[in-house]
Amino acid sequence: MSSGNSWVGTGYDNSQQSAVPRAQFDLRPLSTGELLDRTFQIYRLRFSLFAGLAVLPAAVNVVAQSLRLWYAAHQSIHAPHGADLYRGQILTASLTLVSVLISLVLYGIVQAATAWAVSAVYLGEAASIKAAFAVAGKHWFRYTLIVLRQLWAGFWLPMSLMIAALTVQLANRRSREAALAAGILVFVTFLSMIYAVWAYIRVSLAVPAAVVESLDVRASIKRSKQLLIDRKVRILLLFLFLFALYLVIAAMQAPLALIALRSRGAQAFLTYTFSLALGFVTGTLVGPIGAIAVCLFYIDERVRREGFDIEWMMSKIAPAAAISAPPSGEISL
Repeated sequence: MSSGNSWVGTGYDNSQQSAVPRAQFDLRPLSTGELLDRTFQIYRLRFSLFAGLAVLPAAVNVVAQSLRLWYAAHQSIHAPHGADLYRGQILTASLTLVSVLISLVLYGIVQAATAWAVSAVYLGEAASIKAAFAVAGKHWFRYTLIVLRQLWAGFWLPMSLMIAALTVQLANRRSREAALAAGILVFVTFLSMIYAVWAYIRVSLAVPAAVVESLDVRASIKRSKQLLIDRKVRILLLFLFLFALYLVIAAMQAPLALIALRSRGAQAFLTYTFSLALGFVTGTLVGPIGAIAVCLFYIDERVRREGFDIEWMMSKIAPAAAISAPPSGEISL
């Protein structure tokens, strides 16, 4: 690796390696199918590591949902009116905003920690949950900004069109022309999702680029665009696979949601509890798959474009040669 590797200096002792260390997996250009297969290989190999990294956001999500459900139940029992109703709405909006901000920060940290762990495991380095979070925690604000920048790149256009449609509709509720214009804007909003997906794919490798190469926000976004200049379809296939996976999970949770809506009392409580537990398990187990795959796509693009495999091997051979070389004036036996 280049000198910008983020895992250097995290407690790993190079003296434990052989004279010329080898990556745990062969560094060569891989097809999309091979990258997905290798994603699951790495996940199975270090399941406790990656699932352990995903536990934190999954647990925080469960706590946030539990608090929202408790507050909704409290509001339904007491049925506030007047000023109390407005205060309750403001409190609900504030709690939602805080929950979203915490989720974004944790998402950025966990994505960075997973990228570091994948790079370490893939290249045969030592990796642990503590070391991964230590690396990601040093620049947590940077990774949060990168996640926000990724979301903005993908969804600024659909959000702008939807806001425009709502504005037109609310400004002239009884006007047929306004309703038609709002309908056209809504249709264009759905069409703009094509651009949103394409724009998000362009910057999808920014987090691993920032972690591995120690880049700032703007440089990591630019780096992702450079690496994916002509191979965005592979990332699209990955996202489609993840989308299908989450659809299956949603289909499994849908019956629980229907039961929870129709049930009351202890039965509703048990249903919601089981649904939250299922969400925690699926978030922990499924969450790392996308982050692992994205990091592998990043490494594969560098192998294809920059000879990253040769660069990594040379960086390992040079220190080993320096250690094995005899001191000046002596003859190695």
